[in-house]
Amino acid sequence: MTDYEPVIGLEVHCQLKTKTKMFCGATTVFGREPNSQVDTVSLGLPGALPVINGHAVELAVKAALAVGGNVQEHSKFDRKHYFYPDLPKGYQISQFDEPYCLGGTVHIELNDGRVKDIGLTRIHMEEDAGKLVHQDNGPYSEVDLNRAGVPLVEIVSNPEIRSSAEAYAYLVELKRALKWAGVSDCEMQEGSLRCDANVSVRPVGQVEFCTRVEIKNLNSFRAVESAIDYEIQNQIALYRAGRGSEIVQQTKLWDPDQKVTRPMRGKENAADYRYFPDPDLPPLHISKARIEEIRAAMPELPNVRERRFVSEYGLEVAAARELTMEEETANYFEAIVKAGAKPKLAANWTREEAVRLANEQHKPLTVAAPIATMAKLVLLVEGGKVARVVAKMECPELFASGADPEKYFTDKGMIQVQDAGQLTEWVKQVIAQEPKAVADVQNGKTAAMGRLVGVTMKLSGGKTDPNAVRAELMKQMGITG
Repeated sequence: MTDYEPVIGLEVHCQLKTKTKMFCGATTVFGREPNSQVDTVSLGLPGALPVINGHAVELAVKAALAVGGNVQEHSKFDRKHYFYPDLPKGYQISQFDEPYCLGGTVHIELNDGRVKDIGLTRIHMEEDAGKLVHQDNGPYSEVDLNRAGVPLVEIVSNPEIRSSAEAYAYLVELKRALKWAGVSDCEMQEGSLRCDANVSVRPVGQVEFCTRVEIKNLNSFRAVESAIDYEIQNQIALYRAGRGSEIVQQTKLWDPDQKVTRPMRGKENAADYRYFPDPDLPPLHISKARIEEIRAAMPELPNVRERRFVSEYGLEVAAARELTMEEETANYFEAIVKAGAKPKLAANWTREEAVRLANEQHKPLTVAAPIATMAKLVLLVEGGKVARVVAKMECPELFASGADPEKYFTDKGMIQVQDAGQLTEWVKQVIAQEPKAVADVQNGKTAAMGRLVGVTMKLSGGKTDPNAVRAELMKQMGITG
């Protein structure tokens, strides 16, 4: 039986974070009343002339630099013709044969530890179309042109992705780079990051590509994974059944309810769009000096910061990667370290507590868990003044109170007792009152040690360190190691 391998390329449309549209002054605020953010240009009225949004161009350059693309000094805008109700001009302003960026690389890391570089074919600027709102049971559809003219970059990967897992990792890494560069908020639920997947399969070892299909309606990274997996299996099954001729170049929609792809229309070729240079827009020139100015103003990119967290702070790669998924999280972690906390403890408290509280409260990290308070809390735990388990249990109330951590735990009687003699007495009492658990531990049932530690902690009112309790229990029971 012939083995097949997938060949996958992704086209990602990313909305640039501007206040106005690509070629006019209409605003781009999400969620406004339909057709409330339009003007003569976005409506395609006769005589209305487009003007390039300079801020959009700057953000597009940042997007290219964030993925190592080669920004071209010279590019141009073209008209891409197709007729659809959400495109009032009858064409979309895009870039065809002279895009502003060529090449680039997205470095991905998979769950099994493999790493791979996915090359980019190009990145080009364009305007978005409007939106059709289909009635469930009504006789017509409605057109909302608020998105018409919104500035986008389309990032086109090489067909080098070989699995849905690689596609998912690629999207995660691309989103991370774009957000850090300040290019976009990348909110898929708001339409500011969208992905189309081109999928085909071919016999293993074959160089030539086979017929591909393009999948749309992918509204999450998990949907991209699921749609790709379905289409791969569907195409392999057709080839194995001798029905490969049924695979035709077309556009499909992903049905998230039935978990299948469904034909939408025949896939257009470039000739179908009748591209030609837009006569209303001059060629775009971005000087090398301007490109270098933008590069110099770029923040430290997430993959660079991830490597620095490993080398400078001694973090595990997985922890460093988690901390650098969002710039806010990385900044928060480093602020705690600068306040005196040990990096590994700061990393754990950032990932496990601060991020959790921020997510639960739908607030920024610095609001849900103020940096100064978190730093003092971590130092109390690090110094052995407050038990870690107690600190974790109390931190929501601590942050909500706005109190100083040391005063908070002192007032609650939770500062750990440093008196070794007192710890010895607590452990003696517990050993005397828990003979069965003691016997279980001495007979090799190590799980019973948890009960002894817990009872001791309860007896102490949480005023001692669990590790110290465990050590004293082992000492008094004559257990080594």
